[in-house]
Amino acid sequence: MIAFSKNRLIITLWVILTSLMASALVYKSASGGITFDANILNVLDLGDEINDLTKAAAEPFKTKGLLLIQHQEHQESKTTLTKIAEQLLAKGLVQTASSEPSKDFDVNELANIYSSYPLAFLSQAATKAKNNNDYSHIVDNYMGLMSAPSNPLVSLTINKAPLLNVADWFADKSSINRWQQDQGFTYIEHENKRYYPLFLNFNQAAIQLDTVVATIAQLDKLVAHYQTPNMEILSSGLMFHSAAITSQASFETQLFGGLSIVGVLLLTLISFRSIQPLICISLLLGSASLSGMLALTLVFDNIHILSLVFAVSLIGVAVDYGYHTLLTAKYTGFRNKQLRGYIAPAIFVSGGTTIISYLLLLLLPIPLLQQVAVFIVAGLAFTIITALTLIVHWPWQSKPETHPPIHELEFQPQGFKVILAGLILCCLAAAPTWFFQDNINAFNSSPAHLVNNEKRVSQIIGNQQYPRFIYTKGDNQQQILQHFEQIRLAINNINDEGFELLGIDQWVPSINTQQANIKWLQLGLAQGKLTPITDFMTTESVSNLNASSDSFMTIEQLPQAILKLYPAITAKEGNQVGILSYMGPIDPKFLQTLQQQLDFPVHYFDQPTKYSEALAKLREYLLLFLMLAAGALLLLMTLRYGYLQGLKLAVIPIITALSSLALSHLLLGYVTLFNLLACILIIALAVDYVVFLIEHGKQQHVIKAISLSAATSGIAFGMFVFSSTPAILQFGLTILIGVIIAWSLCFTLPTTILKRNQ
Repeated sequence: MIAFSKNRLIITLWVILTSLMASALVYKSASGGITFDANILNVLDLGDEINDLTKAAAEPFKTKGLLLIQHQEHQESKTTLTKIAEQLLAKGLVQTASSEPSKDFDVNELANIYSSYPLAFLSQAATKAKNNNDYSHIVDNYMGLMSAPSNPLVSLTINKAPLLNVADWFADKSSINRWQQDQGFTYIEHENKRYYPLFLNFNQAAIQLDTVVATIAQLDKLVAHYQTPNMEILSSGLMFHSAAITSQASFETQLFGGLSIVGVLLLTLISFRSIQPLICISLLLGSASLSGMLALTLVFDNIHILSLVFAVSLIGVAVDYGYHTLLTAKYTGFRNKQLRGYIAPAIFVSGGTTIISYLLLLLLPIPLLQQVAVFIVAGLAFTIITALTLIVHWPWQSKPETHPPIHELEFQPQGFKVILAGLILCCLAAAPTWFFQDNINAFNSSPAHLVNNEKRVSQIIGNQQYPRFIYTKGDNQQQILQHFEQIRLAINNINDEGFELLGIDQWVPSINTQQANIKWLQLGLAQGKLTPITDFMTTESVSNLNASSDSFMTIEQLPQAILKLYPAITAKEGNQVGILSYMGPIDPKFLQTLQQQLDFPVHYFDQPTKYSEALAKLREYLLLFLMLAAGALLLLMTLRYGYLQGLKLAVIPIITALSSLALSHLLLGYVTLFNLLACILIIALAVDYVVFLIEHGKQQHVIKAISLSAATSGIAFGMFVFSSTPAILQFGLTILIGVIIAWSLCFTLPTTILKRNQ
């Protein structure tokens, strides 16, 4: 009776603790304290400076999207464009939808701002004229604008900027390279086809992680309604990829997690033929996942979707302890304190080794791996608590049964030697062609049609698929603007390909440039070079132009409609950092030639290359970590089981991981960071199998527990090979191979190796 009350108390305490964790998780979810991320690039930490540059460079493109519409009947293209724009606006998915990229500009506001500095701005053509001291360009431009049909830019600026240089400046800024006009619609010619653009500016609320899938689904449905064999509609924009990746990751998380749990429960039911073990395993896995998720939300503000997919691996590890405890109780008849005393040493040794291995992942600068480590460590810790409390003290209702005699299974060592020799041959076969794949494009999980769309849009518009970012540092914003102007001039001198160089200096010249423009135009007024224009002006207007002024335009005066088009100038370690987006190719020779023309350092930031370099560096970190983990394993095993026996036992998880990596390489042609990550879990699983064998001997219930655990892991990770996300596929394939190898080695392991030294 006392034992029964104690069991009930322990189970009650477990239920209370689990309920508190569930309540905390529900509260954080309801209060919006859990946010998710689906960007594969965000799984890496490139350092503060590169991260800041990446965020600043990506900011102008976060809410932007583009549709290119082409039909052999041009009117059909324009009609379709108009209907799509109207319906997107009506659904509240976008703020603006226009065939003009600058539709959201307030021209009156811009004219008022720039006209306040009537001599400060010169178009590119006027700047060339200034460099040649050719005032005739200013005169000819004035006469051309005045004689042309009604021009709103002229009427908006002529009162404050009567030389019309500001109107010329606006005309220069609003002209779009290669774009043409067709009755109020913009279009571009490519391969004798006319493409009409629909520039989209999405609402922020519509492209959050929890809404972007539904938003893009509505847009895709709308596009599909109008798409016919003769109608080509191409899409481009970050949110299209974000929606696809989020949808796929969410689907795979639910599918793999759900099927894994169903597989585990079915195996449990078939093996035990009783509902009580099924309930125990369900509670074990549920509480482990609950504690892992709660720890994740407490430690991290933003959770990556991929971390939840990889965290499915907790099922394979956690279920080990449930099976070992249940089968030990079934085959030994032990209960409560006796059962706990028998099973605890093996659980603590294997669980402790695994927890230490995953804790070491926190030292690596990879947010994804840190999140996986936190989830699994917390989940595994609570798994041990559950196994040694709830399951050990479970009030079994079945009648006492006669248990079969415990005996050790004997195997001839030949099978073990054959498997070991085969694994060594696989390692030798993979060695000559060994290749680590660090290219970030190998991890691109965007659907092929979206990638092809991006490439097609890039070909049509004439820009590279990925902008290359050139950045420079300065003491203040004015120095940054001066650097931008010098970089722009140097690039124009290097090539005449016409690739766009986008930067805020296109809208705000440096104060030095504004002063030079003012001085040149005032000199022309004083020398009478602009008399054909001043003859049409009042004396007061001419006097106002000749008056000196200490007021110049700065970045702060620009409206948000312009500011949001370009990467912001950011402060970093006492300096200002400015970013230019270059749409053309950059190679080391180009960069060297550019640097030779400048008297200040210029830096080249190619985002895909930077991420690939980061992957290579982090892969080296992970290799170092695996070597340290192997060393720690050897140390723990020798301390527990003696030098010679500990060395033999530690070699089994190590050879399992190495051969799994080799076989993965033979199948894929390369290995990646995520294949290495899989080796951590392989070592953890193999350690579990070996420790339970050495602690309890090669007995029926131990072999059955290992077999059930291996089957469970095979189900959980075998499905990963069907993933469309390369990182998940690589991870799952290596673990699946490792589980098979670990089980085969342990199943055929000679009992002579397992005999404890006294």
